[in-house]
Amino acid sequence: MQFSLLPWYWRWGAMLTLATSLYALGRLHGQQAEHAQDNDAARAALVRVIRIQRKQAAISQIVAEQHETGRTRDGVVYRTIEKEVIRYVASPDHAVCHLDREWLRLHDAAALSVLPQPTGSADAAASDSTSDDALQTITDNYQACQDNARQLADLQAWVHQQLHH
Repeated sequence: MQFSLLPWYWRWGAMLTLATSLYALGRLHGQQAEHAQDNDAARAALVRVIRIQRKQAAISQIVAEQHETGRTRDGVVYRTIEKEVIRYVASPDHAVCHLDREWLRLHDAAALSVLPQPTGSADAAASDSTSDDALQTITDNYQACQDNARQLADLQAWVHQQLHH
């Protein structure tokens, strides 16, 4: 009853102050709860990122090991082929032929995946390139091609494993 002894404007002021205080406390509590939820969500996202990075590292390690194993095997194959090429070239029964410029021009265009340019008068002269040179170059090119194919296949395996694990 002592509250009724106060003038009306003090009563309204006290009620307004009480309401404002309750509103401010509620808002502060809500912001703290929202902040805690944001922290929990960020923590959960970080845990997911760490799991994904660990999984990717494991997959990358497996693919890298498979890649190196394949490259080692390919190296052995191509060293064997090179020995056979050398033995073939060194054979006394082997006949060497000189390649004309047109053969070289078309081969180079095919290797570079470009349209062949028309031959000029300078291209008509005999070439110093032999079938032995061509055999060695083609063997080296096939080895580089196989290495590129292995890299692409391993990249595809890595991507496939990333998407399906």
